[in-house]
Amino acid sequence: MIISAIVFMLGGILVAAVSEAAARGRLGINSVAGIRTRALMMSDEAWTAGHKAARIPIGLAGLVMFLAGAATLLLRPHEDATRTLVLASAAAALLLVLIGAAVATPAANRALVQADEDEHH
Repeated sequence: MIISAIVFMLGGILVAAVSEAAARGRLGINSVAGIRTRALMMSDEAWTAGHKAARIPIGLAGLVMFLAGAATLLLRPHEDATRTLVLASAAAALLLVLIGAAVATPAANRALVQADEDEHH
């Protein structure tokens, strides 16, 4: 359980860091990390705009994962409690990531429309 708790904590840090790097334009479109909906992968502007829009839910997903891992380490003797905590936090993190994608996609679409309008003016 210790190793899985540490992995969960590191995963939370990674989720938040990757999303923030993409929102700041430090992580470009790729096939491995970030929110990869069709709209976000259409252009660099859409990628960045989508990740900026998803900062809060994705950051919260990373925080939930990190805190659940830390709590698992603290509650280690109570395996039933930690099992429930990990499952609930994994579900919450997944929901937050899905919300992030749902928020990111319209923002990316708006960036695509804006870029298209800028091209034609």
